[in-house]
Amino acid sequence: MGQKYFSGLNYTLGNEDTSVEIEMIKTLRPENIFSICGSGGRSLPLMHKDASVITLSDLSKEQLQLAELRHATYKTLTHEQFLLFWGYFPYAENNYSTQRKELFSKITLTPETREFFSNVFSEIDYGSLLYLGKWERTFAVFAKVNRILLGLDFDRIMRFDNLEEQKEYYQTKFPMKRWKALIQILGNKAMFNALLYKGDFITKNSKLTHFEYYFQAFERLFTRDLAQKSFFLNLCFYGRIKSLAGVPVEANAESFKRVNESQTAVEYKQEDFVTFLSKGTHQYDFLSLSDVPSYFQGDLERDFMQKIRPGLLSGAIIVTRYYLRKSDCNLEGFVDVSETYKKLIEMEKVQMYDIKVYKYQP
Repeated sequence: MGQKYFSGLNYTLGNEDTSVEIEMIKTLRPENIFSICGSGGRSLPLMHKDASVITLSDLSKEQLQLAELRHATYKTLTHEQFLLFWGYFPYAENNYSTQRKELFSKITLTPETREFFSNVFSEIDYGSLLYLGKWERTFAVFAKVNRILLGLDFDRIMRFDNLEEQKEYYQTKFPMKRWKALIQILGNKAMFNALLYKGDFITKNSKLTHFEYYFQAFERLFTRDLAQKSFFLNLCFYGRIKSLAGVPVEANAESFKRVNESQTAVEYKQEDFVTFLSKGTHQYDFLSLSDVPSYFQGDLERDFMQKIRPGLLSGAIIVTRYYLRKSDCNLEGFVDVSETYKKLIEMEKVQMYDIKVYKYQP
């Protein structure tokens, strides 16, 4: 397979659990929403019936086209058809290529996006798009090594239906030495650079070593909620989602209904968020910035929160994820309200991020 067409897709499922933002939005009911696009799976579920616009920003044209496709499937298909089209459980084990091809023909897309995904689907014979992204394929490698190192019962931690029993297993019977070896092998800068980042890996300023950072994050996932409910752990152990419990928030019935029924206008901007928001041509009361600021350094790292102020309405809520690097930035005019959302953040299903929530009070 030449990977000619889908090689530009960094994320096709997604690397974040935006249930944090979704639960916030249910209470805040923001009218104007801005979000880093990603696969569309992190951003489109932020829509709700009282929102007039959601603007999705990404430097990648392919990611914006993927979001357009996702939005079209939300609006055109039933929930069951949506799950089948994307290859979510319970439609994950078989190919369903014939049905997927038929559904794709019914979806309304811009000509450019239709041509792009016609080429992608032709290349993969109308298989699922869900695990094609660079990030998803990286964790397919993680899952293969995981299975080799942990042995026959490698996924026992994923099969518990009782949290106390799961915690007891993790603390007393989990193959800890082999698990630590796995993190030592795969949870380091060189390996992630080789598999995923191609030299653009974040410059860490966390005081934790890479091993400590990842080990502690996984420990939170294993001890705070059932492991099978984390789509991220499903990827780490199986390379795909293996249960209904592990389906991410974008695909649950409640999210589907909310997006399907929403009249929110969707705007796509192929532009970095700092440049776009600094123009002040649009102003927003809720912003989900993903972990993009973790890649900033120097003047941009220090000033980005001040630069985006023209794009903010007074009282705007900004949600930022920090991964290995936390920005040392000028927060004048912003109040850290993360503590208000502590429980939501603690139950987030990836746990690789330090999630911060700020309120704009100029």
